[in-house]
Amino acid sequence: MKAVFINANERKVEAVNIENELHAIYKQLGCDMIQCIDIGENHTLICDEEGRLRDWAMGFKLAGPTVIAGNALIVATTEDGDFADCQAPLCLFSRNVEFVDLKEHPLPPPKIGMAFIDGDLTEENLEKARAAAQCDLERQERE
Repeated sequence: MKAVFINANERKVEAVNIENELHAIYKQLGCDMIQCIDIGENHTLICDEEGRLRDWAMGFKLAGPTVIAGNALIVATTEDGDFADCQAPLCLFSRNVEFVDLKEHPLPPPKIGMAFIDGDLTEENLEKARAAAQCDLERQERE
Protein backbone atom coordinates (compact mmCIF):
# COMPACT_ATOMS: atom_id res chain seq x y z
CA MET A 1 0.00 0.00 0.00
CA LYS A 2 1.27 3.48 -0.83
CA ALA A 3 1.40 5.77 2.20
CA VAL A 4 2.94 9.00 3.40
CA PHE A 5 5.26 8.39 6.35
CA ILE A 6 5.77 11.27 8.77
CA ASN A 7 9.05 10.30 10.37
CA ALA A 8 9.26 12.60 13.38
CA ASN A 9 12.48 10.99 14.61
CA GLU A 10 14.34 11.96 11.44
CA ARG A 11 12.20 15.04 10.68
CA LYS A 12 11.23 13.75 7.24
CA VAL A 13 8.05 13.27 5.28
CA GLU A 14 8.39 10.57 2.66
CA ALA A 15 6.42 8.22 0.41
CA VAL A 16 6.60 4.56 1.45
CA ASN A 17 5.17 1.25 0.37
CA ILE A 18 3.91 -0.76 3.31
CA GLU A 19 2.08 -4.04 3.65
CA ASN A 20 -1.60 -3.38 4.42
CA GLU A 21 -1.42 -5.42 7.63
CA LEU A 22 -1.62 -4.27 11.22
CA HIS A 23 1.73 -5.80 12.22
CA ALA A 24 3.47 -3.86 9.41
CA ILE A 25 1.86 -0.60 10.52
CA TYR A 26 2.92 -1.21 14.14
CA LYS A 27 6.48 -1.86 13.00
CA GLN A 28 6.62 1.24 10.75
CA LEU A 29 5.29 3.52 13.51
CA GLY A 30 7.18 1.89 16.38
CA CYS A 31 4.09 1.31 18.51
CA ASP A 32 1.74 -1.37 19.84
CA MET A 33 -1.61 0.35 19.38
CA ILE A 34 -2.85 2.72 16.68
CA GLN A 35 -5.26 5.62 16.54
CA CYS A 36 -6.93 6.62 13.28
CA ILE A 37 -7.72 10.30 12.73
CA ASP A 38 -9.88 11.34 9.77
CA ILE A 39 -8.10 14.20 7.99
CA GLY A 40 -10.67 14.61 5.21
CA GLU A 41 -10.92 13.77 1.52
CA ASN A 42 -11.05 10.03 2.35
CA HIS A 43 -7.65 10.09 4.04
CA THR A 44 -6.68 8.94 7.54
CA LEU A 45 -3.70 9.74 9.73
CA ILE A 46 -2.57 6.64 11.64
CA CYS A 47 -0.52 7.34 14.77
CA ASP A 48 0.50 5.85 18.13
CA GLU A 49 -2.62 5.62 20.33
CA GLU A 50 -0.39 5.75 23.41
CA GLY A 51 1.95 8.42 22.04
CA ARG A 52 1.23 10.92 24.82
CA LEU A 53 1.97 8.27 27.43
CA ARG A 54 5.32 7.23 25.94
CA ASP A 55 8.67 8.95 25.94
CA TRP A 56 8.76 10.15 22.32
CA ALA A 57 11.52 12.71 21.72
CA MET A 58 9.81 14.16 18.66
CA GLY A 59 6.32 14.83 17.37
CA PHE A 60 4.65 17.01 14.78
CA LYS A 61 1.73 19.26 13.94
CA LEU A 62 -0.17 18.87 10.69
CA ALA A 63 -1.76 22.18 9.71
CA GLY A 64 -3.19 22.91 13.14
CA PRO A 65 -2.41 23.26 16.83
CA THR A 66 -2.66 19.57 17.79
CA VAL A 67 0.70 17.90 18.42
CA ILE A 68 0.98 14.20 17.59
CA ALA A 69 3.70 12.38 19.56
CA GLY A 70 5.86 10.07 17.46
CA ASN A 71 5.53 9.00 13.84
CA ALA A 72 2.47 8.65 11.59
CA LEU A 73 1.25 7.22 8.33
CA ILE A 74 -1.29 8.80 6.01
CA VAL A 75 -3.38 6.46 3.90
CA ALA A 76 -6.62 6.62 1.96
CA THR A 77 -9.74 4.92 3.26
CA THR A 78 -12.42 3.11 1.31
CA GLU A 79 -16.18 3.43 1.83
CA ASP A 80 -15.95 0.33 4.04
CA GLY A 81 -13.28 1.97 6.20
CA ASP A 82 -10.43 -0.19 4.93
CA PHE A 83 -6.99 1.30 4.31
CA ALA A 84 -5.94 1.89 0.70
CA ASP A 85 -3.22 3.63 -1.31
CA CYS A 86 -2.76 7.30 -0.39
CA GLN A 87 -4.08 9.39 -3.28
CA ALA A 88 -2.92 12.84 -2.16
CA PRO A 89 0.45 14.17 -3.33
CA LEU A 90 3.38 13.99 -0.91
CA CYS A 91 3.97 17.76 -1.12
CA LEU A 92 0.50 18.41 0.34
CA PHE A 93 1.70 16.95 3.63
CA SER A 94 5.42 17.77 3.55
CA ARG A 95 4.78 21.50 3.34
CA ASN A 96 2.22 21.41 6.18
CA VAL A 97 4.12 19.35 8.74
CA GLU A 98 5.82 21.23 11.58
CA PHE A 99 8.10 19.05 13.69
CA VAL A 100 8.09 19.58 17.46
CA ASP A 101 10.90 18.70 19.87
CA LEU A 102 8.97 17.12 22.75
CA LYS A 103 11.97 17.38 25.10
CA GLU A 104 11.95 21.19 24.73
CA HIS A 105 8.15 21.48 24.43
CA PRO A 106 6.64 18.57 26.38
CA LEU A 107 2.97 17.77 25.94
CA PRO A 108 0.68 18.27 28.92
CA PRO A 109 -0.33 15.04 30.62
CA PRO A 110 -3.47 13.46 29.19
CA LYS A 111 -6.74 14.13 30.95
CA ILE A 112 -8.63 11.09 32.10
CA GLY A 113 -12.25 11.17 33.14
CA MET A 114 -14.32 8.35 34.53
CA ALA A 115 -17.96 8.01 35.39
CA PHE A 116 -20.01 5.07 36.48
CA ILE A 117 -23.32 4.21 34.87
CA ASP A 118 -25.95 3.87 37.54
CA GLY A 119 -28.53 1.24 36.62
CA ASP A 120 -29.31 -0.10 33.18
CA LEU A 121 -27.65 1.00 29.93
CA THR A 122 -30.37 3.44 28.96
CA GLU A 123 -29.79 6.62 26.98
CA GLU A 124 -30.76 8.66 30.04
CA ASN A 125 -28.22 6.89 32.29
CA LEU A 126 -25.51 7.20 29.63
CA GLU A 127 -26.13 10.95 29.39
CA LYS A 128 -25.88 11.25 33.19
CA ALA A 129 -22.56 9.38 33.11
CA ARG A 130 -21.24 11.59 30.28
CA ALA A 131 -22.22 14.72 32.21
CA ALA A 132 -20.46 13.42 35.34
CA ALA A 133 -17.31 12.63 33.32
CA GLN A 134 -17.36 16.13 31.77
CA CYS A 135 -17.63 17.68 35.25
CA ASP A 136 -14.67 15.58 36.37
CA LEU A 137 -12.56 16.78 33.40
CA GLU A 138 -13.51 20.42 34.04
CA ARG A 139 -12.55 20.00 37.71
CA GLN A 140 -9.14 18.62 36.65
CA GLU A 141 -8.57 21.64 34.40
CA ARG A 142 -9.24 24.05 37.28
CA GLU A 143 -6.76 22.28 39.59
